[in-house]
Amino acid sequence: MTRSILLGVFLCGVLGLFAGLGSAETTSATQTPVSIEERLAQANKDYDLTFRGLSPDGFEPVFAQFLALAQEGNAEAQETVGRMYITQQGVAFDHCEATYWWDKAARAGRAGAQARLGYSYWGGDGVIRDFDLAYLWLMTAAKNGDVNAKKRAKSTAKSEIADEQRVFDLDMKLNKWKAEGQDPAIIIRVPKIFALKLILAIAGLTPCHMGYDEI
Repeated sequence: MTRSILLGVFLCGVLGLFAGLGSAETTSATQTPVSIEERLAQANKDYDLTFRGLSPDGFEPVFAQFLALAQEGNAEAQETVGRMYITQQGVAFDHCEATYWWDKAARAGRAGAQARLGYSYWGGDGVIRDFDLAYLWLMTAAKNGDVNAKKRAKSTAKSEIADEQRVFDLDMKLNKWKAEGQDPAIIIRVPKIFALKLILAIAGLTPCHMGYDEI
């Protein structure tokens, strides 16, 4: 009788162990992945720590975090990736890539990216210089709260466009201007040939892949 009871307890224990393993596997398999919001918050936290010199790993892993989020369509991450390309934080300087990501974030409604895209069109940085587009994007950023963008837009209207009727027409266009409805920017990518870079620079274009110390 005692032997039967012990055998029964042993079998129950074994079955319970396998059941527990199966339950653990199921829980692990169905575990909810970390949300984009949580990953973005972590990336921003890591950026802040690195910026303050409190991380020994540097900006490279931080850039990788933001780039992954940008590739998944997060507009804030896209704007940050663009800025990190310009400030060379964890990645080499690249105006083309910066403008590429700012364009995506601008069309998604990020005021900061809209301003930066306007500056890119104003300076011909990664795109063909276009004062009309510069004005439209800067004014769009201004409507979304970027005070400095409005100042540059007004300066562009006065100094670069310098045509009251043309500025009036652009202002009328702004009434129907929708950032999300704009075509993607045409990014100019050129080979790393000094003569070609020089020609483009003379033409008013900042060649991509050229650092400030190379201009």
